[in-house]
Amino acid sequence: MQISISKNFIRTSPDKIRPIINLVRGWKVTKAITELDFVNKQSTNPVIEILKSSVAASKDKDVDEDELYIKMIKCDEGPRLKRRRIIHRGRATTINKRMSHISLTISDENNSENKSIKASEKENKDNKSVSKSARRKNGSKG
Repeated sequence: MQISISKNFIRTSPDKIRPIINLVRGWKVTKAITELDFVNKQSTNPVIEILKSSVAASKDKDVDEDELYIKMIKCDEGPRLKRRRIIHRGRATTINKRMSHISLTISDENNSENKSIKASEKENKDNKSVSKSARRKNGSKG
């Protein structure tokens, strides 16, 4: 079972959140929450909040939280608040206060199953590309 959750309009730059998201991608949800508690960055707070929210949503659907994996997590850029700062000679520069949107999909299925499916799809693509090149050597179009 897959559960998708998103948190929008987070007042932190996506450049600060993405390294933390890359750290926990593919982990168990419980391990990710405990590990992020020890990361000394302020931008871990919204990531921990969305992970805890996903665990609460899984409890509503009677899924064991120890079996949950982070299947997909991404951070997109939201709108920018544009502010002005006055500098010398009466000029002004813009200050962009960036926002983020975090999207999370958790699953109780094992990641190894997903990896094996992707590996078999990759092999099929490799076989197709070899067969196309073999056809070209033989002179047939295709």
